[in-house]
Amino acid sequence: MNTQSLLLRISIVATVVALSSSCSDSDKIVDTPSASQPSAQKTFSHFGPYQALPTWSDWCPVNEAPDKCSSSLLKAVQNQNADSRKTVRAHGWQLWAGISSPLDNSGYDSKTNTSTMFGTKSCWAENTNKQPACSGLFPLWLSWPNTGLPYTPKAHKALGATNSDEAGSSIAGLIQINRNFSETNSADVSNFMLDAQATTQDPDPTKTQTVNTVGTIPTYKVPALAIVKQCGLSEDKVKPELVIAYDPKGSDTTKLAAWEKLNRLCTEQGKPDIICPNTSGICDGTAFVNQGDVMIATESLTTQAWNAIQNNKLYAGTSTLENLYAKDDENVAANEVASWFNNKFISTKHMFWPVKGCNPNAKQNEQGCRVRYGALPPWVPKNFKDKSYATNADYLGYEKWGEVVAIDTCGKECTAAPSATLKLAHVEGASAITTNSPSVYKVQDFMHLQVSEETLNNAFTATDRALLDQATIWAYGDDSKGFEPGDFLVVVAMHVNTKEIATWAFQSVWWSPMDDSSNDCPVDKYNHCFGQADVYQATAFKYSGLNEKMVTSLDEKVGTTWRANYLLTDSYGINYEIDGAQVVASNYFKGTPPKWATQRPDGDTIALLPVAMNPYIEPVIHPLGTNCQNCHRRAGIVNTPPNQGEYSAGVGRANYQNAQCPSLLADYKMPDNDPCMLKPWAWNQNKQWDKPANNDCQEKDGTLCKDKQAYPIVNTDLSWFVADGHVQQAK
Repeated sequence: MNTQSLLLRISIVATVVALSSSCSDSDKIVDTPSASQPSAQKTFSHFGPYQALPTWSDWCPVNEAPDKCSSSLLKAVQNQNADSRKTVRAHGWQLWAGISSPLDNSGYDSKTNTSTMFGTKSCWAENTNKQPACSGLFPLWLSWPNTGLPYTPKAHKALGATNSDEAGSSIAGLIQINRNFSETNSADVSNFMLDAQATTQDPDPTKTQTVNTVGTIPTYKVPALAIVKQCGLSEDKVKPELVIAYDPKGSDTTKLAAWEKLNRLCTEQGKPDIICPNTSGICDGTAFVNQGDVMIATESLTTQAWNAIQNNKLYAGTSTLENLYAKDDENVAANEVASWFNNKFISTKHMFWPVKGCNPNAKQNEQGCRVRYGALPPWVPKNFKDKSYATNADYLGYEKWGEVVAIDTCGKECTAAPSATLKLAHVEGASAITTNSPSVYKVQDFMHLQVSEETLNNAFTATDRALLDQATIWAYGDDSKGFEPGDFLVVVAMHVNTKEIATWAFQSVWWSPMDDSSNDCPVDKYNHCFGQADVYQATAFKYSGLNEKMVTSLDEKVGTTWRANYLLTDSYGINYEIDGAQVVASNYFKGTPPKWATQRPDGDTIALLPVAMNPYIEPVIHPLGTNCQNCHRRAGIVNTPPNQGEYSAGVGRANYQNAQCPSLLADYKMPDNDPCMLKPWAWNQNKQWDKPANNDCQEKDGTLCKDKQAYPIVNTDLSWFVADGHVQQAK
């Protein structure tokens, strides 16, 4: 694989990652200092000065031997063999453990797995000194600049820093983007995409786009209570406007007017920037961005990535990248873009899940224990044996998984409950999920954080609290009263994108009940056993790249929770499965694979990449059978018209699938041969790209044109840093 491959955007949403952590009660942590900090660290968040990854994390730029670290990763990609994925997986696990480190000065007690940062009111744990404490820890990435509403240290006094002058202060979550995509293009289903009624389990990707999942896509409506609580308004002022805003028969004008009125009412109460009319919902906060469903997202960056974005004005509303398109010499533009980025960049996307706390001293079903168990749908691969990873394009978000596990924050001191329920209140297109006699997991089985009253009020803005409220109400209903002091955030998923090598490194982690065994999902059943527990965990030494000594060393630093119930996948562009078998089409197809899965348009055989996705993040907008890196490195612009019956979306526009490169797992190798990568410009060092792409260019969805010649989406390289377009100008 060409290590100078262009890093290109995915169709509409850029992939990014995030993470957090916590340790179990039994964890033993050595007081190992984090990486040495610069003498004057900048402050980007409410959680204190920036804290870098520790040196032991094995992230190449801070590792004691960074050249050795990066060279081993590069060798695994350039000289691929059956052991390549072991190398990159070991690196991914070490990086994940490093990100699980607690923030300095957070009052973290390793023996009791508790913290005292900001205060402990409404928490009921005790630290080693028998003082009140909150369960869990504040992970170091909370101190990183994030893509919700970053600000400079000068604005630190204004923790509620406003973003009213930023048109892009909030964008829709992944589900909303998917729904908008489907609704926008459903009128042209013959050429572009199946609509919800026309979907089939296995559509032909040469005939219709399968990038965005289709079918019944849930609609999450902002609960009135979230606005009432944080804006200080009465229900009789909020509910009528929400009725108008969600009226299916209403016009766009009247709906926008309703959101604008809600914004005005909140602003009059001294609470600006909670409602964003331009995105029909709650804005991004300073700690969280609006994911649009129960998951609570944070998109964080290292300071190097943040500085590159700010210094070069690579955020929404600027013409930085657009101006580069106007330059006659594409190599000049390419070199300028490449100069902005180095190997010290990390871009993350982290997903919390809200859990109502149940204080053993509180009466159940009352304040302090309104909900006995948290409820989380688990990804259990054996339940998806009927889905083809190669072709299935059905919407398969967590709402479709059919069962939940119970999360216990109280323990034996509280009466057990017979069931756990994810209510999915105010959600159209999804029903409550109740599991009787559920599997019960202690909150200590998750990396987690219990939020005290002081933390909720002082570390989070009103907008952050509104995002917490809406997610909690969607999960547990209005009777939950939203997110309250003493409630918990548990880690369910995280992407981590790093740039130790030019082609980038993708790691993605998610929580698992570890329900699947090798009997349920043999390792060579790639089509439906992706992510099986006893193969993808850190202690599966045959596949993880780690050994017992390495795991013990990491446990001594961050406890065991980082690995006990978490699984990891990797995406480095390696053509081998986790067990060392080369990826072939027969891994994912029954019978004879179709030509589009095994051949390029010119008839030459194509290689495939393994499935590499996060089940909590990707299935809400992409099919199961996707590979992170494969999607990001494509421009999706073709210079030939589609054949009869093929859809034409890729002609003249930026996308990472079209009729000429239909397989989302296909590895078309060199950019000059990739039908999804004709005429890209950033990092364009390949002289074979000197021929014009004869597109009928359409300036649509971010695609820019020079006469009839199409150029890739404006984001190009930035899709690896600018998480979902949220980044704003620093205040």
